[in-house]
Amino acid sequence: MKIYCTYSQELHRFLNEVVELVLDKYGSQLNINTLEEIELVNKRKYNYITDGKAYIGRIEVTSRLYELLPILDVEELEDNNEYKLLRKTLYHELGHINDMTLMPKLYGMMFKDFQNGDVDLYSISILLWIEYVAEKRTVGFENVNDMELCDDFVKEKWECSKFEPCLSGSNENFYDLTKLLPYFIARTANEDIRDQYLDRIENSLVVDYVKEISIELDNLESKGTFDDPEVLRRLYEIIDKYFNVFMNRYAK
Repeated sequence: MKIYCTYSQELHRFLNEVVELVLDKYGSQLNINTLEEIELVNKRKYNYITDGKAYIGRIEVTSRLYELLPILDVEELEDNNEYKLLRKTLYHELGHINDMTLMPKLYGMMFKDFQNGDVDLYSISILLWIEYVAEKRTVGFENVNDMELCDDFVKEKWECSKFEPCLSGSNENFYDLTKLLPYFIARTANEDIRDQYLDRIENSLVVDYVKEISIELDNLESKGTFDDPEVLRRLYEIIDKYFNVFMNRYAK
């Protein structure tokens, strides 16, 4: 497997150390035989905040968390939260590589739609499910403190009036709202914690959306591993329902 960073020799060395540590500890739990390379890229490659991406046979991690480290020494970083988060990111993306072998049809459909610019609400239903599966596996990783996303999520009004199938950082984009749901729901699996967060959301429509999606995700989990897009029909119907409600309420 090729593990590299082309623009910084220091980051290249550090990435190789971190990947080796993560694979030594967790690699046997996952089927990553199809993984060919892991690259650390400059965070400016993307016009939105992201720490990692998984593609067929390839993982990209961005420099965002690496740039927050006080030192590039794994022995000195054991208790550093950003270091734990970048390890968690690697584990999350490795999980996607594992899941591609279990759900090749779902991943193939999702990748095809995004590559062709043909993203619709059905594509989003697949994306939501596969991200939830990967995030649910990752939650609790090494006791990482990783609730910032949830804190930010509940601060937004989410008066969604548009659907732009790319992360825009806008609380008016239904895609942004829906893309964040699997992370929010997975990280608030504890009902008491989720209720505390939901109580902080001003928009009751968002609360209803979260609740309906979470119920369906529980239902899908009960089915075990599957690779049939038809199984996601109810999830798609919920997303479609709320898309229309949001557009009717907020679109000009």
